[in-house]
Amino acid sequence: MRRLLVTTLLATPLLVQAWGADGHQTVGAIAAGLIKGTPVEARVAALLGDMPLPLAAIWADCAKGISPAQPYTYPTPGKYAECAALETPERIAEMADYVRRNDRQCKIGMDEDSCHKQTHYADVPLQRSRYLPGFTGTRPDDVVGALRQAILVLQGRPTTGQPNYKSQREALLVLAHLVGDVHQPLHVGAAYLDATGRRVDPDKTGFDPASFTVGGNSLFVVAAPKPAAAQPELAAAFGPLKMHSLWDGVPDRLKPGRVDAAWLAQARKVHANRGDPADWPARWATQSLEEAGVAFEGLSFSPKEGSHWNVSLPGGYSAKAEAIKREQLTLAGARLAAVLKAVFPK
Repeated sequence: MRRLLVTTLLATPLLVQAWGADGHQTVGAIAAGLIKGTPVEARVAALLGDMPLPLAAIWADCAKGISPAQPYTYPTPGKYAECAALETPERIAEMADYVRRNDRQCKIGMDEDSCHKQTHYADVPLQRSRYLPGFTGTRPDDVVGALRQAILVLQGRPTTGQPNYKSQREALLVLAHLVGDVHQPLHVGAAYLDATGRRVDPDKTGFDPASFTVGGNSLFVVAAPKPAAAQPELAAAFGPLKMHSLWDGVPDRLKPGRVDAAWLAQARKVHANRGDPADWPARWATQSLEEAGVAFEGLSFSPKEGSHWNVSLPGGYSAKAEAIKREQLTLAGARLAAVLKAVFPK
């Protein structure tokens, strides 16, 4: 029975689905609904062809399947079901071309192995009240910088540095994804902890690599049920629940198939940003940083154990997290639609 249970669970998708799949497609579905029937929809379709916006929203994550070591091939088709529609020879070649131009052309940060992967996040200390370049965890090619570059390309304006977008189509593919990433609070705000589990401020004390929690990936949740609490073989199969994974996950109520007229009506109420669209990503990051602060309220951390800390969650945390996720997904969909309208005026 134990062997059967292990086999069954391994064949079943994990309960925590990556924001890069369901959550990003929800963002794409909201944006697609908001531009439906407009000239912007036609401009987007002209660039994406037969790739719908919700599928485009996961392209930049699926591109992580390209292996520079093998060399720039896609060695594991079928590993991620959500990427299946992108696993044609033409689309794999397109992803490989992007990765090749954005692989080792930057200063690669800690716990990363390729430039294009570190465009998906920043790690701004929770003590900061806004996103500003120069804070610990920011880089010219972080999620804000990469979004700014994409918007400039779509506006037809000159760009420099990384990431390197060769066309408006490529810029749109990455934009559709990163607008989602910048609205995931733990893709912007990060806790830095000392060996005792106390928060430290690297902008004041100086950055110590030992305090880096890798965007919550070095924080192991101990107050939430684990799928294999009573069976060691299942624990080995699943591993610990990481704080970052907890926030990447979206419940059924927030999946793309749940985007309906009522949800679109809520998204239409989001106030549009003003000014230069290239400046908007920094504002979005500031708002996500505020939500990251809320996400870390009431948490307690253990002393460091090897390379990780254990984190305990307060009561009612799941409901609070789901409310924040819905709000952030709604904002992301509305803002993706807004930036598309801004860069593709009538």
